[in-house]
Amino acid sequence: MESRNPKSQTDSRPEKEVFETCSRLVSVERTEGKMNSNTVSIALATLSMCGTLAAASLAQQPLQPLDGGILMQVESGAKVWSDRDYTMTAWPEALNEHRVFLQSSIRSSRFEVFTPGYVVVLTPLNEVHNQSDVLRKAGFEFVDLEPFHPYWIREGRNGQPCIALQKAVQTGDSIEFGYYGIALWSRQRLPVSRTAPEVAPLITIPTVDISEQTQRHVIVAAGTEDTYQGHVDTVLMPDGKTMFAVWAINHAGYLGPLARSDDAGLTWHRIETPENWRQMRTTTPTIHRLVDPEGTERLFVFAGQNFPGRLRQSYSEDGGRTWTPMQDTGLAAECPPKSILAFDDGRRLVMWCDRRDPSSSGREDVSPVVWKSESFDGGLTWSDEQVVVRVPTRWAQPAVIRSPDGQRAVMLMRYNGRGPSPLAVSNDGGETWSEAREAPLAVTGHRPNMVYAPDGRLVVVFRDTAGDFARGLWTNPTAGHFVAWVGTFDDLYHGRDGQYRIKLMHSHAGWDNAYSGLEVLPDGTIVATNYIKYQAGPEKHSVVSTRFKLNETDKMW
Repeated sequence: MESRNPKSQTDSRPEKEVFETCSRLVSVERTEGKMNSNTVSIALATLSMCGTLAAASLAQQPLQPLDGGILMQVESGAKVWSDRDYTMTAWPEALNEHRVFLQSSIRSSRFEVFTPGYVVVLTPLNEVHNQSDVLRKAGFEFVDLEPFHPYWIREGRNGQPCIALQKAVQTGDSIEFGYYGIALWSRQRLPVSRTAPEVAPLITIPTVDISEQTQRHVIVAAGTEDTYQGHVDTVLMPDGKTMFAVWAINHAGYLGPLARSDDAGLTWHRIETPENWRQMRTTTPTIHRLVDPEGTERLFVFAGQNFPGRLRQSYSEDGGRTWTPMQDTGLAAECPPKSILAFDDGRRLVMWCDRRDPSSSGREDVSPVVWKSESFDGGLTWSDEQVVVRVPTRWAQPAVIRSPDGQRAVMLMRYNGRGPSPLAVSNDGGETWSEAREAPLAVTGHRPNMVYAPDGRLVVVFRDTAGDFARGLWTNPTAGHFVAWVGTFDDLYHGRDGQYRIKLMHSHAGWDNAYSGLEVLPDGTIVATNYIKYQAGPEKHSVVSTRFKLNETDKMW
């Protein structure tokens, strides 16, 4: 963001341009072909202030939008951004004099100043979209105003709460900031504060940030302006160095590439796959190493077909060199299984999946559920689904892990609404389950994956979605990013906050990331691989891994 003061061009504009400026303001706002009376009022009021068209500088609107933006009047129902149907709603009394705002285009929030006054930018509290740092570097100050909800994302549902920053502006100033801020103009100066509004921390355990330590990162598949590398999963072979990764192309798109690493994830090469893999659409694939009762090892890739669709699988019996075509398992799943565990000395495998309202596919269950299915031949065939947990929303995406002694188990799930992640526990090693209850905020997120570190501690990775759900505030500074939680099995089982958290990677596309693979190497290195918009710019999402050891991150908090 920058400010500059070139010589004002206002006085040199001919009268025709004055008319065009006001005419644009009148014509840009139409609703179902009818003129917006409030917009007309602004233009007429502007002209009446002029007195004569010779006073061209007074006839100008206070802000001149650039890059396709539109200047609008603050009123209930006004559209906030050009690319979203979000509309203005409640307005605090302190902003009553701020009656003009910029409806920014999808390209940017950029404008020039034509009338001296004060620009106030409302920016979401949610750290993913918060522009406070950018604005403060450009000379904005925090306004002494409590966070409030200025817009609805749909009727009756508030959007993100916002805070306000203010700056005095002069004719010729150029202002630019990122997406999802609301720029207001007024002649009135509001009281300012040296600091942002104080909000009590949501999560009390420490957070270690290694997201900018790029030496830890390995790009498995780079996104381009045309290619979106999507949801990924990995598996580590018993030799501790051979690793496979499978992912989708586009967001939950078609089943895409398969890659192999022979050096524990440092370098990768692609593997040919059967043609019908690309027919698996709207999928978030997973990969597993499964062993049958006779000791035969196979690699399995699971993929869905639409949501909720048939769960399909492909397998390799030669260490991943060749693969069978995708075949129907006879099961219906929202997402492929993240967890498949062995029971009865390896004679029985159990997977857990989720699906939305199963009544739509002819089954008697009428609410979103987590189900289990069993295999007695190493994963070649699977039993009918058996419901084990009912969940409040679809996209439960369960991850299951047993206690170190095998006697208990925890199932951590995604909550696809505004609330903590659901958690269920088992006291018989995963055979039966409790009703879902709330997990701690410290481990609340989407598509969790869990693994034990060599010292016995539990590591969970996920897309962080923790927030102050009661007030609708996302003041958690890592919300929307790729995060790990460190604690013990008992911490998770008993609903305790755990030891600390790690910000693994920074998302440059808000909440669109994670769905990760998670492996532990023989030397204790944890390799977490996820899909993420790795850097700002036109390039789409990449598949990227990060590497860390707990004895390193332990020293950082």
